[in-house]
Amino acid sequence: TLLHKFAKKLAAIGGPQAPGAGSKASLAATELKFSFSKSQYELLSAYSDGLVSVLIFEGLQKITDVSPPNELPDLASLENRYDVLCLAARNQILLKLVDNSAFAYDMDNEGKLVRLVANFKGGGLIKINAEPEIKELSSHSGLALGPHTEAPYWCAVNAKDGHSPAPSSLILSALWNPSLEPTRVIPLPPILEKIGVTNCLALTTNNFHFTRSDSFVSGKGEDGRNVSILEFDDKTGFAARFNSYRFSVNDNVSTFVKTAYTALCQGVDEATAIECTLTQESAMVINNIRALHCRNVIKDNRRVLVRIFGLSKFSTPIVVSEDPLVLRG
Repeated sequence: TLLHKFAKKLAAIGGPQAPGAGSKASLAATELKFSFSKSQYELLSAYSDGLVSVLIFEGLQKITDVSPPNELPDLASLENRYDVLCLAARNQILLKLVDNSAFAYDMDNEGKLVRLVANFKGGGLIKINAEPEIKELSSHSGLALGPHTEAPYWCAVNAKDGHSPAPSSLILSALWNPSLEPTRVIPLPPILEKIGVTNCLALTTNNFHFTRSDSFVSGKGEDGRNVSILEFDDKTGFAARFNSYRFSVNDNVSTFVKTAYTALCQGVDEATAIECTLTQESAMVINNIRALHCRNVIKDNRRVLVRIFGLSKFSTPIVVSEDPLVLRG
């Protein structure tokens, strides 16, 4: 297919991290759009405009027939595999279809655009060879991850106080998912409608704290204080940032704010998640400012997902490097 052809070309130059990959992905997306039906094009435009919580691509071409080894090789050798670069390149092109540019933060994931989501650091149902005593609460562990948007959490759409906003999107595909373990997505609009106007207004106050993410580069990034969970935005309507295992409410706030936080947490707990079991033949783009995502504990340590962050046309970040696109976290 045309998408597969473009992905292979991008992989051949080194994937999304390579100089010039962003502009090549953009050209590929432009050409691909000509082959879409009106309804497909409208759906992509709706996502681009911030109106869709999650978009799932299915019927994609399989990249490789190679079975996963019983034990994963180290991260560096996995990252440089041709099939991983192909999946990452395809993800970058799919992000461009919804007007999102692939990027990395300078203080997260060692500044790399492509992150492999797999149990490298323990915490899964089955222990890995070098199972550590203390498990890292990140996508490099096998631990269950509760509902969250992706960090950083200082701001959602526009840069503030020297911090770039949170990712607009994240895209995931799977190199291997032999036990068909799903990724879950919880759209926020139904929850916000359910908890009501007073609670939503209370969530726009700067009364919430968050703890530092384990995926940040050593010595960079810190805990955050006095941020909001919701904000009104002229271009996206509303924008959210929330993490069920990192956020907390300030002790010295009114009952209204505490009630709102409890109502949000309860609404998230009771929500019905959209389940997507990723394979090489599918990809999922999650709108990171209007949907949460989560997963259960990893049961099969051979599972490897390929993730990239996307920056929408609405975001105003602080750019460290243009090619590849790296933002100040």
